[in-house]
Amino acid sequence: MLRSLLFAFVLAFFGTSTVAADPEFFDSAPNVVAFVSMFVYWLLVAPIIVYSCASASEREPPPSSSSGSPVAKINGHASQRFWAPVARYDDDAGNSPLVTSQGPQKAAARARLVDKDGNCKLRQIHLPNRYKNLYKKRVIVDSRNWFHLIIESSWRCILAIFAAGFLASWATFAILYYTIVYLSGDLQKNAENRQCIANVHSFVSAFLFSLESQHTIGYGTRYMTEMCPPAFIVLCFQLIFGVLLQTMLAGIVIAKVLRPKKRKQEMKFSKFAVIGPTDDHDKRPALMIRVADIQDKLYLAESHVRLYMARTRANERNERELVGVKDMNVGYDSGLDRVLLLWPIIVRHVIDEESPLFGMRREDMMRGDFELIMTVEGIVEATGMTFQARTSFLPEEIQWGYKFRPMVLLSGDRRQYEVHYERFHEIEPCEDFVETTAVEEEEDHPLHNASGFL
Repeated sequence: MLRSLLFAFVLAFFGTSTVAADPEFFDSAPNVVAFVSMFVYWLLVAPIIVYSCASASEREPPPSSSSGSPVAKINGHASQRFWAPVARYDDDAGNSPLVTSQGPQKAAARARLVDKDGNCKLRQIHLPNRYKNLYKKRVIVDSRNWFHLIIESSWRCILAIFAAGFLASWATFAILYYTIVYLSGDLQKNAENRQCIANVHSFVSAFLFSLESQHTIGYGTRYMTEMCPPAFIVLCFQLIFGVLLQTMLAGIVIAKVLRPKKRKQEMKFSKFAVIGPTDDHDKRPALMIRVADIQDKLYLAESHVRLYMARTRANERNERELVGVKDMNVGYDSGLDRVLLLWPIIVRHVIDEESPLFGMRREDMMRGDFELIMTVEGIVEATGMTFQARTSFLPEEIQWGYKFRPMVLLSGDRRQYEVHYERFHEIEPCEDFVETTAVEEEEDHPLHNASGFL
């Protein structure tokens, strides 16, 4: 749609310019009215381009067949308990478990809140006063956040808006200049009065005069005379509007270039989370996730990590709903959440009495309906822009009784340390790991309350 609209705009512009190149075309007032009406009609394409680009990723999806309520649904299966058993087997006979000592096997698709690349998978349904039918298309009518909506668009949309903005500005003021010249009688061949704008005899020359004036090119062949006060007023408005337009469009392009969207792709998370001893001296169980910044030239400042648990349950209407998100302690009380990402690190969440994982056995975790969401935030030193990288882990992506293999090792000549990224996802079993005592599954137990959290 964007290409067709932009093509129609450019075609209409050059088509009307070609017709207007003949000075005799405007000897008739109906021709002038038809020309202006046609160009103004195509000028309306520019706002449509802006709306269509900005709303390309936010248009309302088809309504859900299960319910019309404005809620974000996680998945469709139901359960009678908070930790309900969910069949997770490869074959229909149920003989091949998904999680083994060698890692998870291929699992059936399961709904997530956040995918492994950090994209939010929620589908917004029936947002009030957000969309409106315009030319048989549903577009965003909330213009208060137009700047950020445009920045989130693709480069093709931004470049199209950039070109359409300047073309629309030049053409609009060219129409005004041509109208002034036409009304002043400068287009008449037998005109004896002094010209209002010298050497402007057609719409093409008026367009060139508009372009030269807005960008202060100043070739000198076209200029205003003191006999034309209306042209002075239009010129003042054009210069002010031109500076504003150029600042806004340049700001959009610069903001798009400086966005750290590509920078967060340099953050690497382990495929699996593991549960094992905290370290060689602390035998308390801990959930561990490996994180690395593989960009070795542009380092991060003020980087810190967060870990959340989102849980779901089945309500009385047999719908699976999101019941809460709990912040899991990764050391923010002691400052351990502020990390130095010069080399790969392991983020640890100690499973103690304050942990939502406390009391879970291996079987409980495999049956649990929750999702762990991890975020890493930092400031790019080169630009000072803040970014956030995300990932998530489902219960079947958590390995019980394992630990990560070391990957930062001293070289053979003992002159420098080396980071072996081929070991990034490698794990090894913990021989001395002891499972925690299971919590009795009582309905009034704090681990099984309405929110699912302590």
